Amino acid sequence: MSEIITEAQNSAEKAREIWDRVYSAGKDDLYFLSDDPAAQWDARDYERRKKKNRPVLTIDQLTQFVNQVSNDIRMNTPTINVIPHSGGADIETAEIYQGLIRDIEQNSNADSSYDNAVNCAIKSSIGFIRVDHRVKNKQTGEQELYIQRVMNQFSIYIDPESVEPDGSDAMFAFVLEEISKKEFARRFPSFNPISFEDDSDKDDYLIICEYFKIEETEDGRIVRRYLLSGEDVLEETTFPGEYIPVVPVYGEEAWIDGERHIFSLIRKSKDSQRRYNYLASMEAELLMKAPKATIIAVGGTTENYAADYKNPDDAIVLRYDQTDAKGNLAPPPQMNPGPQIPTGIVNAMQTAAQDIKSTMGLYNAFIGQRGNETSGVAIQQRKMEGDRAVYHYGDNLVRSITHVGRILVCAIPQIYVEPRIERIVGMEEENELVGLNGALAPEQEQSYFLANGKYSVRVTTGASFATMREEAANFFQQVIQSQPQLIEVAGDLLFKYMDFPGAQALSERMKRLIPPKLLEDQQDPAVAAISQENEQLKAALAAMQQELQSKQAETQVKAQDTAVKAQIEASKLQLEQQKINMDYEIKQAELALKARELDLKESEALVSAMANAQQQPFNVIPQSSGY
Repeated sequence: MSEIITEAQNSAEKAREIWDRVYSAGKDDLYFLSDDPAAQWDARDYERRKKKNRPVLTIDQLTQFVNQVSNDIRMNTPTINVIPHSGGADIETAEIYQGLIRDIEQNSNADSSYDNAVNCAIKSSIGFIRVDHRVKNKQTGEQELYIQRVMNQFSIYIDPESVEPDGSDAMFAFVLEEISKKEFARRFPSFNPISFEDDSDKDDYLIICEYFKIEETEDGRIVRRYLLSGEDVLEETTFPGEYIPVVPVYGEEAWIDGERHIFSLIRKSKDSQRRYNYLASMEAELLMKAPKATIIAVGGTTENYAADYKNPDDAIVLRYDQTDAKGNLAPPPQMNPGPQIPTGIVNAMQTAAQDIKSTMGLYNAFIGQRGNETSGVAIQQRKMEGDRAVYHYGDNLVRSITHVGRILVCAIPQIYVEPRIERIVGMEEENELVGLNGALAPEQEQSYFLANGKYSVRVTTGASFATMREEAANFFQQVIQSQPQLIEVAGDLLFKYMDFPGAQALSERMKRLIPPKLLEDQQDPAVAAISQENEQLKAALAAMQQELQSKQAETQVKAQDTAVKAQIEASKLQLEQQKINMDYEIKQAELALKARELDLKESEALVSAMANAQQQPFNVIPQSSGY
């Protein structure tokens, strides 16, 4: 046995020990979403109820949320963009890389690979995308890259020590394939049909293994590729580039004590779904056991219409006689109400349905149903909350597609080596032939050498090209409706983005009616006309702004004049007030002075009077004795 087979089998066994725990839970999730009647039931409960002929209903509430999340991601197609990085890389060559990748994606139907991978991640926690190469031209031996859809995600084991969310740090990977012994003999007639592993449960089938591993050398990394049976190396090649060409797409990822855990969208909702099914079955069982609605009637009132009362559902009108068997007046027959659904079961089912939504973080607004929200804003906010609750699934796909782009950019210079002419696809899906590595396409001025420079990858998400065409067509329709004269210079662009039969032919005819001077310009006429109109609007707006600024300045001057005048008037009033105050103070001083003068005169008069009184003799009045 070859050393590489022993090495591969030992590494595969260790990888299985790590990944089988994740895969086992993922397989259970997939089975839970299947159409098997027992899938959403506990196996023992299901068997017991079936043996006793009791209802075992499955009212699947989960698939609608799975489809909603998956289809929302499909509506926002990731786009691989190539940008110059170093070593003489340039924008023009980056655009060639980008055009080649679009061509690879178209030829590979890459959208289906991306959609399948993220759908597997949503349903079973993990999916994969593969990049491979094949012979394009058998005569020349030219190779081409393509993106491969992985239908059995559990057949791939990547390096369990990889921690990056896109698997870019993986050092090895295994792809196991189960084939019949007859097919093995046809493909590998020189080798014995020995299985790589003994896991096949079919006698006429065996397992072969595709083994990738990275080998570090002084000149860089080499990706070794082996196709192995249980005792032989069936094929041995290398893969172009420096990355393992197997890209994982993870679901919800969590690391606990250094151990990777990956969850599907439905993993934590399965118990609530089982409870919902059990309650629905119990409700049906109670209704089956409940007595049917009966009719109470007085004897003699219904006997003449017995056939109608035996099958009341078949009778449009239930007739009766107004007298009983004795000829007395009798009341009309009364119908008892039918069996009622127990309120407790109804409430429990509603709670179970709410628990399903809560465990996923998705509510009615997310799937377009009416909830407790009353306004459009509230509905949109709840929808956005649902989008954020599952955003990581789409984001993980973007990371993985970014690594797909990285693998392609790294492999393209080694696949497109010789001088050759290749098709590239533009942003609007227009095709163009370009010469590479020294070759020149018709009317091409220079060739592009893909090995020169280093390029990096960035992925953006947005509407698919079909939606972009619809938006472009709608835009030109609105523009030409508002400005009909533009049909003379932009009519070809209007019909260019239409998809009805004959639209492109009409676009070419309209193009012949456009003045040649406009077609000589590299810019689209409609864009030029709109740009000119925009420039005119900008000029008018600038003039209006200048006029407004002038008026604002004039108003400001007037306001300043008014303020100065008001200040002058206030100063005058202040001076007048000060003058009045000063006059008042002067009057007060004068009055005080006069008062002092009067006091002085009175004092002088008093002094003079006292002096005169002192100068005159005293007159003695004799006292009478009274006798």
